[in-house]
Amino acid sequence: MTKGANTLGAAFELSLSGYLWEPPALLRIALETFAVAWDIVHNPKRFQSWLNLKKFESTISISNAKEVSVVIGKLNGLLSKMNVHTNPLNSSPAMFLAEEPEFQLFGLIHPGKENTRRNVIYLSLFATFICLQLTELTFYQHAEHLETIQILPDRAGAKTRVSEAHKAFVDEMRTVFRLMAEGKGEW
Repeated sequence: MTKGANTLGAAFELSLSGYLWEPPALLRIALETFAVAWDIVHNPKRFQSWLNLKKFESTISISNAKEVSVVIGKLNGLLSKMNVHTNPLNSSPAMFLAEEPEFQLFGLIHPGKENTRRNVIYLSLFATFICLQLTELTFYQHAEHLETIQILPDRAGAKTRVSEAHKAFVDEMRTVFRLMAEGKGEW
């Protein structure tokens, strides 16, 4: 999970610096890293595969983790479609119009495309929130306070919870994420 946290930090650095295509690739790696950590803690057979380096595929961890939170699968799918796998839409650098078209490098955002930059930052925040949730699901028994989950009274499971401190932020992220997932959001 330390590797995943560092990867999230790198994605934020790129998001805040104006990179558009690169942060989702790192966010997907971070999500997968947190899912693996959750998976090897909760599934003894997967832990043995991890220890023995036998046929351990991290995509199986995503599949297992989405059983506890459907958002994990949707977010992984969105990140995979958007920028991780090269396709015609994301294979060329972004351009902005001047007298002659120029490459968009670093923090240069074409006027009117500010929402795109905002959405990259929100996506980074959303992925971080989901990774925090996976962390809490992994180590809840050692935590004094939980931000994203609530343990059920019989300790048989957990349910999603949003603390008051995160409510406005999570509501905005969910709106942005839903619009993007439906293909209506600007990317």
